[in-house]
Amino acid sequence: MLRGTAAMAVGALFLSACSNGSPTTASTSTSTSVRPGSTTTTGGAGSGSSTTSSASGAPQNLVATAALKTALMAAFVAHNGLPANEVAGTAPNSVYYGYVPSTSTYWAVAGFVPTANASYNTQVAMQDEGCCGIFTMTAGGSWTYAAGYLGAPCTGQVPAALEQLWNLTPPGDCSPGTTTTTS
Repeated sequence: MLRGTAAMAVGALFLSACSNGSPTTASTSTSTSVRPGSTTTTGGAGSGSSTTSSASGAPQNLVATAALKTALMAAFVAHNGLPANEVAGTAPNSVYYGYVPSTSTYWAVAGFVPTANASYNTQVAMQDEGCCGIFTMTAGGSWTYAAGYLGAPCTGQVPAALEQLWNLTPPGDCSPGTTTTTS
């Protein structure tokens, strides 16, 4: 059982593990039924930039609300089979949320942290690419866990226009076989 210094060491290891490495792709998906709130396009979470109007058809950076973060956590917990009471929520400054009008698809990228009293199994499961998820949702649908990643998604895991809008730099150790989508 982890206590005191050992628990902090595991937490530090977890946080450092979420900062670099290579992504993995998911072979299954999990959905949760929560619709996005506002489609405000200024002050989006993570990137600090605003986007063009939805009338232009350009991808939009959206505000990550508390409800969105809760919905992403629910999809993450369900996909990974983790006890919900052992996942504290999204990691600070880890949530990016956007919309691609050409495909009518919402996209989100988020890292998650375990609670202070999470079991050893949960802490281990949330290491490396187990810390982070890429999520999609079609208009009117529910959030689906699309893939895990470590550090930042590899090129092709999220639409290139969102990757650029969010100022995400893919890690240097991405392999060509890790892409999940180009739409």
